[in-house]
Amino acid sequence: MNGAGPLTTLRPERVAVVIPAKNEAERIEATIRSAREIRGVDLVVVVDDGSTDATSAVAMGADALVVRHRSNQGKAAAMATGAQMVAIRDGAERAEGGERFREELHAEPRTPGHTGPLPAIDPGTDVPRALLFLDADMGSSASAAQGLVDAVLDEGVDMAIALLPPQEGAAGMGIVVRTARRGIERATGWRPEQPLSGTRCITRETWEACQPLAPGWGVETSLSIDALSSGFWVKEIPADLHHRATGKDLSGQLHRAAQLRDVLRALARRRHTIADLEESPEPVGGEETEVWTPEPESTTSLAPSETAPAGPTSDASAEERAGRRRATLADLPVDGAFSDDETRALGDVDADELDAALRALPVDGRFAPDDVVFLAGTDLARLAQRLGRAPVDGRFTPEQAVIIASHLGTPEPELPEGLRPPISPDEYASLVVHAAVEAENS
Repeated sequence: MNGAGPLTTLRPERVAVVIPAKNEAERIEATIRSAREIRGVDLVVVVDDGSTDATSAVAMGADALVVRHRSNQGKAAAMATGAQMVAIRDGAERAEGGERFREELHAEPRTPGHTGPLPAIDPGTDVPRALLFLDADMGSSASAAQGLVDAVLDEGVDMAIALLPPQEGAAGMGIVVRTARRGIERATGWRPEQPLSGTRCITRETWEACQPLAPGWGVETSLSIDALSSGFWVKEIPADLHHRATGKDLSGQLHRAAQLRDVLRALARRRHTIADLEESPEPVGGEETEVWTPEPESTTSLAPSETAPAGPTSDASAEERAGRRRATLADLPVDGAFSDDETRALGDVDADELDAALRALPVDGRFAPDDVVFLAGTDLARLAQRLGRAPVDGRFTPEQAVIIASHLGTPEPELPEGLRPPISPDEYASLVVHAAVEAENS
């Protein structure tokens, strides 16, 4: 656990379970029934994230509140939808008065012309439910999350994270876990044992402080960093939970590659750049020892846009130069404004040359400011060639281009058996990450 104490000011008394699910018709009912056994739980919400089976019907049959995404939007989006549905239910209960609602008779009417019973609500504040996120495939083991709920409701923990026992059939390579762990530790000073554990109980106040969520499989990493950075109390709690493990087949390999891609994306968004993660961590007892250390990439040397005059300068002239520099950088294909640190990082870069190189990439959309800083130090001509040769249908997103740029030092991926071109840009980005892992392991 981290060294902080509880920060949430209004302690919750009830818990809502949120279960993101996709094609879990065989397991979802057992998971819901087991979740209802947890003391403090009075609401179960299932978010069907684009299932093609009977997940929604089975969940409704088990008396869960079900909301359905028409297409798969990813874990983070499903979690956000579930939390929103709980907030709607909390709001509706407050509007109806909730448990504190009662009617009283008054000798004098409060409203002219009204002498009948008037509603009165206890002045105490209704605290929103805490959120308990569970995997849909946990089945009868879901009730073992009781310890997380107790930590939040009774102990005052703001976010409790499940420490799971070894899962039968798991075949992970460890690199995703180590990358997330090192990133969280660099950002906050806290070293989690299981940084990717998705089973978490979190107060509404903590949840709101962690918005916006990182997309996809990076959501757990961003939740930990944002909660800790905001001063909330985060604690890992042992829980005898079990779920379907990811194997070594093609599906499992692509899943882990996508996880690594999203974790790197989450860390980059939290200003903890991919470059910071390339240092080798010290071995941890019980872990696999392979280390991901991408080869240094050649970079395009971008000429300075202007030479600073020699000798001392006034603060006013420095501010004027900074203002002109920001105006120049604003013409780049960037979504948002550069911070002072990012502006200084791009101080010696020819903005026109960088702009032309970025626009030459087969990418749709604008880059985040911190992505531009990262890309300015890479070989953008080489990246353009790599993206142009990719057997994909469509153009890349800025996020996918950044992930591929971070792996230019590794061989181009080979399409695994069963996957025929053209593939989607997202599949290609996942394969690039997986190829980097395989190159290091070999």
